[in-house]
Amino acid sequence: MTKLNSISLGLFALAVGPLACNVHDNTLNATAIIPNATLNLTADTDVNAVMPSQSVPMTVTVTNVTLVEPTATPPAGHEMDAGHFEFHLDDETTPALLVTAQTQVQVPIPAATKEGPHKIICRLHKHDGTPTVTEFEVNITVKVSVTTGAGGQSGGTGGSGAGGAAGSGVGGASGAVDASATD
Repeated sequence: MTKLNSISLGLFALAVGPLACNVHDNTLNATAIIPNATLNLTADTDVNAVMPSQSVPMTVTVTNVTLVEPTATPPAGHEMDAGHFEFHLDDETTPALLVTAQTQVQVPIPAATKEGPHKIICRLHKHDGTPTVTEFEVNITVKVSVTTGAGGQSGGTGGSGAGGAAGSGVGGASGAVDASATD
């Protein structure tokens, strides 16, 4: 009787096992990968002074992936290595900032982003939208307020007129902004 029960449980496990797995479109997506895919992300700006509502220019380098916009159809023979990028701020539970297959991008920073350290996450997604294990993060620092100086009064060469209006040397700022601020 014990042997019969263990055989019955074994057959039951074989029958139910596939139902317990995450099967989508007849493929198993336990950890989605695009074989040998690599991803690198470079910010093309000062990442220590990002402002809310600013877009951060970035370059994405990817290998062993056929980049296809999410709304397009992958070329024949590239269904398994077709993908695109999703960009998120801080974590992937937030809505995507950008979804694209472009490698030169402008990642928008939301207006409500608080000052301080953050990270932009770029994850490679398969064409069907399934996130892969391939990701890259870039740390940024968001600055909410801008401190203004004396408009070139102590800035390098070039002199210093009223409010810096005549100064244009190293360290000098446009005096027009400071002159109008004193009116």
